[in-house]
Amino acid sequence: MPLRFLNTNLSSDTARNGSLKLTALPKTDIFASPTIGYHFSSPVAFVSLPTQNFAFARSKISIPYTLSSKSPSDNPTLQFDQAGIVVVLPSSKHPKPSKNQPGTADPKQLHPKWVKVGVEVWEENGYGSVVARDRWSDWSLFDIEKPDEIPSGKLSATFELERMTDALMIYRVTESGRVPVRKVPWWFLEGDTEETMWIGVYVARPDPFDQAEGKLLDAEFDGFVVKDISGTILT
Repeated sequence: MPLRFLNTNLSSDTARNGSLKLTALPKTDIFASPTIGYHFSSPVAFVSLPTQNFAFARSKISIPYTLSSKSPSDNPTLQFDQAGIVVVLPSSKHPKPSKNQPGTADPKQLHPKWVKVGVEVWEENGYGSVVARDRWSDWSLFDIEKPDEIPSGKLSATFELERMTDALMIYRVTESGRVPVRKVPWWFLEGDTEETMWIGVYVARPDPFDQAEGKLLDAEFDGFVVKDISGTILT
């Protein structure tokens, strides 16, 4: 199944054996909050399938990690720079959310439910990040390395998503195995889910403090794979 692309001019020809790159402009994000509204402007590469057919997804995610306070750079890592795996439940009333049409929650719940997991920069440290959006964005961070032990130059981590009855389980994968970092209990629950879901990878540079000066954020994805309940690989 070829990848589809959103908020970017790339095509499926750019993806090879589960590896691809995406580039984010400043002021891009997937987020929903009472203060900043609804956003769905991040570049995304994804596949679409019936929600009840999803079984598994995995990818290694990497973004540049060069902090201006620690080493000079003409494009330093900024607050909220991020990339990861994203799963989306587009509303049947708004099946194609995008940068120009992100949808709103009132009155028809047009902005989709979604979950994103990956790496993110917060206050000049690199973390693992999970955000689940039912109504508003529910954001959490966790250590992937001790802050002083993250190699300068690249922030990387590998994640897996897996169905567990009605829940979506999220794991961080390390050399010693995988560690659960989040359970989203409603993802497959009848009445809370949608018939179709997207599974993809994304990159975002929210740049809330106007620091990017037009500079872009590149993300690399390796080993990106999506499987359905029959075991068929869709990417």
